Formats: sequence, structure tokens, C-alpha cells
Amino acid sequence: MDSLNEYFSLMEERPDLFRNIGERGEIKIILDRRRVIAEQSRIREKLRSEGKSEHWIDIGVLSEDQWFWVVRDLVEFPDGRVGGYIRFINRKSQEGGYNVVLMCARQNQVLMIKKFRHEERGWSWEFPRGFGEPGLTAEENARQELEEEVGLKPSRLIELTTVKEGDGGTSVFYAEIPEGQPFGLDKGEAISDGRWVAFKEFDQLIADGKVADYYTLWAYTLAKIKKAI
Repeated sequence: MDSLNEYFSLMEERPDLFRNIGERGEIKIILDRRRVIAEQSRIREKLRSEGKSEHWIDIGVLSEDQWFWVVRDLVEFPDGRVGGYIRFINRKSQEGGYNVVLMCARQNQVLMIKKFRHEERGWSWEFPRGFGEPGLTAEENARQELEEEVGLKPSRLIELTTVKEGDGGTSVFYAEIPEGQPFGLDKGEAISDGRWVAFKEFDQLIADGKVADYYTLWAYTLAKIKKAI
């Protein structure tokens, strides 16, 4: 099945992924198959005439695996322009899985792990996080992720927020870790190091730009605002 036919099959199976809100200013997905084909043909011709790749306007499911759909929609922008727009859809969240971000703290310290991020081709100091498995609650996913990545069992978990996506979403937790509990790093998860950092030092690392992972910054900000720390 080619990417365009797969796209329209996905549209029939999951219309919720293609809904238009109907409000002024939104980016509207064009749903009519005949218009999609006609507009795609028109834009392809324009790209060819400009010496650009016609694949830039390939509409459809461009790639998929057990984790994501990579989709390019044909959209109408608020100013009336028509073009392609790529999005990444987390399949696990759509199926009911809760991705988790975990701020682990003990006394006046926070746990940082050094993880290799394939998408950035580099190392990142950050909080533990991971994809959600459908069938588990957000808290169950959080406990499983902590044990698998860093070998820790929290004495208490505080849910700071949950952002819904499909039947699942992303949950941010503050995890209290008992003093003296050792952690073990899962090398299979491309984690090379981990250390406990005092809050004051952590603030300085953020100020110096040495901690820039937005999930980590999100969790830390929530913990401060909600006075978990």
C-alpha cells in the first residue's frame, strides 16, 4: 500500500487524528481526496519548475513503526495558502500509554542521568523519562521506568501534571527517593552516567545552559510552582 492510500485508510480508521476544530486561525487539514491529489499535483509541478524536489509535497503516511506514524498532511493555512505539513503521532499514547518524565529527589538533591539522544546525535544531562506502555496507569509506567532505567523505587510519587494525547498522554512526576538507596544505570538505554546534584548547583547548570532538555526543565518548573520542592 502506498503512502497516500495508507493515509486515507488511517483517516477512515482514526478520524480523531484528522479533526478540524472549525475556528478562525487554525491550520486546516484538507480531507477531500480529489482535492488532495489535485493540489499535490499542482505543487509538485511548481517545485519541479523551481528545481526543487517534488517529494517535498508527498502527502501520506511517510513512515511508521510500533512507536510513531510520520504523516504529511495537505493543509490550508490561515492566509489561504495550501501546502504540506509534517507531524509525528505517538502510537503508544494514542493506544492508551502514558509517557512519563520523572524528577527524582532526596533531601536537597535531584538525580541527573547522562543519556545519548539519537535524534540530536549527542549526550544530554536530563531527568529519567520514557514511553508509556498501553494497559498500565501513568503511575505504573512511572514506577516501571524508574526501576528499568536507574534501578530506583520511590517512597512516594506525586503527579505534577498529565497532558492528554489520544487515550493516553504524558505525565510528569516528582519521585521521592529514600536516602542511601543506590541506583544502577541501564546501559542498554544508552545511559553512561548518573549523579545526585544539589538544587543550588542544578539551578546554576540551567543558568549556564548545561541543562537544556525541555522535558527536564518542564518537570523542574512544575515541581517549583507546585511547591513539591
